[in-house]
Amino acid sequence: MFRIKASIFFSVFVAMLSLMLISPIMPPLIRELGLSESHSGWIISLGSVWMAIMAPIWGRRSDTRGRKPIILTGFIGMGVSCLLFALALYSGLKGWIAGGMLVALLIVTRSMIGLFIPAVLSSAQAYMGDVTEGQERTAGMAIISAANGMGLVFGPAIAGAFTGIGLLWPLYFGTALSFVAFVAALLFIPPAKPIMQEKPPKVNPFQSGLRLYLLAGFVTMTAVIGIQVVGGFYFQDMLHLTGQETARMLSVGLMLAGVAMLLVQVVQMKWMKLQPKTMMLVGSLFILLGMLIFLYSESKAYYYLAFFLFGVGAGMSMPGFMAAASLSVSKEQQGGVAGLIASVQGITAIVTPIVTTTLYQADKSLPFWLIIALSAAIVPVLLFVKGRASAKPSANEGLARE
Repeated sequence: MFRIKASIFFSVFVAMLSLMLISPIMPPLIRELGLSESHSGWIISLGSVWMAIMAPIWGRRSDTRGRKPIILTGFIGMGVSCLLFALALYSGLKGWIAGGMLVALLIVTRSMIGLFIPAVLSSAQAYMGDVTEGQERTAGMAIISAANGMGLVFGPAIAGAFTGIGLLWPLYFGTALSFVAFVAALLFIPPAKPIMQEKPPKVNPFQSGLRLYLLAGFVTMTAVIGIQVVGGFYFQDMLHLTGQETARMLSVGLMLAGVAMLLVQVVQMKWMKLQPKTMMLVGSLFILLGMLIFLYSESKAYYYLAFFLFGVGAGMSMPGFMAAASLSVSKEQQGGVAGLIASVQGITAIVTPIVTTTLYQADKSLPFWLIIALSAAIVPVLLFVKGRASAKPSANEGLARE
């Protein structure tokens, strides 16, 4: 069991790390290529669109073909796509390709990365659902959340370190890491028979119980992505920092949030063992508290405290909604529900940057009030709307009982 969980953790960590390696290098690369900020937005957003589209497809495919083959496919696709994206950027920097053709090529290659990453994320999460039950499922989803948190923390840090050599070096590192992860998955992930030999039943995102947890996931990911998008602007405007000071402060803040997420996972798995719905409720309150501190303080120390509290909240909410959603469906639907969760994350990555930056231009406090409103609104919904968070029997188990 340890081998499986460690393999799942490493797979999710590499996928998230590879995704986060791109974010810090895009603005300076876009400027060097002579492109506009809107081009960067299109390149990133369309990659997220493909994540949202492909996540449920990969999840369902892992139900019929097995988790390991889809994870391996994902890593191969990630490695090749990342290399092609780097080559497209290199061609633009060298002046071999320019203008609309360059933008189109960057959109296509970035979209390929978005296409293959959810193959790893969906299948790994579904695999965790296969090998855990009940309370252990919550602890298993905490492992995935910890891998996500580590990817969010170390991705930008590693990218920053490699840019000292050259702007494209984070992509070269990401390419190599994907192929290393492929070999590791090939050697260490135990093969397992597909959950379904035939086409699995589709998971309806609006079915009773599940929709509540997907909504909670949307709120959580809006907060996580929103603070990444507007946090730097807010610090710079409130504390009158230079560009370098802002980047440094945002890095420290995000690292504190990541550390808090990891600490919460350890405490949850070893001692607290809270139920998924309780984790979502407590997490929402911590996120809300962190946002209020952001709004009503103008001190670096308090901002860092807000980041830490925010990390605690995200560290509770993320595994909470993942575990609750996983427990609300049968074994045969683990791939489908994992795909829906990844799809929610992809949709949030499309919508949140546009909404939060538009709100910020109107008033710099509005993105934070949006997160506060969403976090506050989800609390009574979780309290008073019934949602099933206990594992449903598989079709085969149901027949056996009959």
